Amino acid sequence: MIPDQSLYMQQISLYRNTLAFGGTRNASDIWAAMTYRMPETMAYYRELEDKDEDVSNALDDLKLSVMSRNITVQPANDKDSAAVDTKEFIEAQLAKVKFDEVLDCVLDAVGYGFSVQEMIFDTSMGQASLLDLNDSPQELFLFGNRYYPQTGPLQLLDNPWAAEGGAVPEQKFLIFSYRKRSRDRMGRPLLKSVFWPSWFKRNMERLWLQFAEKGPGTVVVRYNDPDSPSERKKAVDIAQAIRDNTAIAVPKTFDYDQELLKVARAQNPDVYEHFFRTMQYSIIRRVLGETLTSFGNEGGKGSNAQGQTHSETKDERSVFVAKAVMSVVNDQLVRPLVLWNFGPDAPMPRWDIEIKEGEDLQSALTIVSGVQRLGKKITAGYVAERFQIPLAAGENGELPTDVLVPNINAPSVALRDTTVGFSEAEKESEIELSEFDKLFEQLKAESAAAYKERAKEIAGAAVPVRSTASFADEGHWVEIDDHPVLLDGMGHSLMHRVVAPSKSPMFGHHNPGSRGGPGSKVLRSVWDKEGKVLTHHMLQRDEKGVLKLAGKTSSEEKAESWLKGK
Repeated sequence: MIPDQSLYMQQISLYRNTLAFGGTRNASDIWAAMTYRMPETMAYYRELEDKDEDVSNALDDLKLSVMSRNITVQPANDKDSAAVDTKEFIEAQLAKVKFDEVLDCVLDAVGYGFSVQEMIFDTSMGQASLLDLNDSPQELFLFGNRYYPQTGPLQLLDNPWAAEGGAVPEQKFLIFSYRKRSRDRMGRPLLKSVFWPSWFKRNMERLWLQFAEKGPGTVVVRYNDPDSPSERKKAVDIAQAIRDNTAIAVPKTFDYDQELLKVARAQNPDVYEHFFRTMQYSIIRRVLGETLTSFGNEGGKGSNAQGQTHSETKDERSVFVAKAVMSVVNDQLVRPLVLWNFGPDAPMPRWDIEIKEGEDLQSALTIVSGVQRLGKKITAGYVAERFQIPLAAGENGELPTDVLVPNINAPSVALRDTTVGFSEAEKESEIELSEFDKLFEQLKAESAAAYKERAKEIAGAAVPVRSTASFADEGHWVEIDDHPVLLDGMGHSLMHRVVAPSKSPMFGHHNPGSRGGPGSKVLRSVWDKEGKVLTHHMLQRDEKGVLKLAGKTSSEEKAESWLKGK
């Protein structure tokens, strides 16, 4: 149905891709063409897939995640001979056209928004037999006038630049529209969504290569006559030569701005690599929804838990695409073939892509073993079917009375710890905390000896006061670092250096407690919470320099008189 002339015109339209984006240098013009679905849109998409390896690899990764799944044809009822017959018929039809290869073309809809496969049938034998499935270029199809909503029936264009085409029977085509919105049958192409990061990445790569060869910088060449086009052109040519070439010849009168070029060339080349990789990550995330399974880790920031999450995100997208493809194949290919060949009452088989992961038999065995230890009876048939173990001689899988008896001599299946750490960072934190605890214990052990030595020094410096019996009831005066200190009966200090009265009684002093010679005097006072002196302790050193309690008084005048030696 698609003439060779139309295919030839589509092929010619791709010749423009020998230049980057057909020679269009303005990215906004390219984006506008994609948005308006201009005739060159599909050529731009093919440019992205052909020339950006990150884009093509991401799309292939998503497609292969679907194609690598187990694909089968399931009968409506495996015990019904008619259902088995229709199932085998569909299997034969798909095998004849090598449907695995066709599926790769069908999945192009993910990148281009939609895909079209022309189905070729043979009806010469009284049956509708599938002969071939031919992939058809998207450039030759629309779903209405190009500049109107694409919500109508399929149209075949004479050439890729046509604004409208002729209607064709959709029963002859397998059409897959990817995530269409507002009934838009042209879908939502992922190639459009990765255009900007791909554009930035490719241009950054160009600048990076230029820097690697010669370094960046804007070259300014001065010329004399501003009204001379030829002289201006000569200056521009020289500037371009300085920028692009490694060796040039210039006249002696040549003048250019060297400082500007030196400053520009001092730029750190790491900025190119960082930006380049950032755009790579953006492309992969847009197509697959993840980066860790594609790049190992993203800039060294990956972790075990993040990798698991990213893998699940990619799997979810793969499952979504698989379900969409199953719906298209079953509705547009399997159902018509069964209706045309077996009638409307025939049991309908289903082309199926396995979207569930295989069961973890080790976990299942652990659960079954634990349940059996709790007293639940397990039949031989259940175990044989669940774990794909053949029945032994004498075992009957259909009898509910054929119960397995636990072997008490067999080792029990250990229940596994299925808890998983949040990330590798958590493990690293645990290691760091463990090392900190070890270091802290080491410092504690080393400081304990120093602490004991200091305590001995302080205790050795303490000299008890030969006090009277009455004063001993209240406490003892000792000297610590040349300061008299009042101790209680347990050896605890009752006096601390203070700057102002507080709400509770405290100790203070009238004169510095520096060490003097024999006969020198020291006055210590006790205040109440109002700041009123309660007691003055009069201390005097004997001939050996040891403080002795000379007396106590509540009178300020007596204390001052004693202190002055009156």
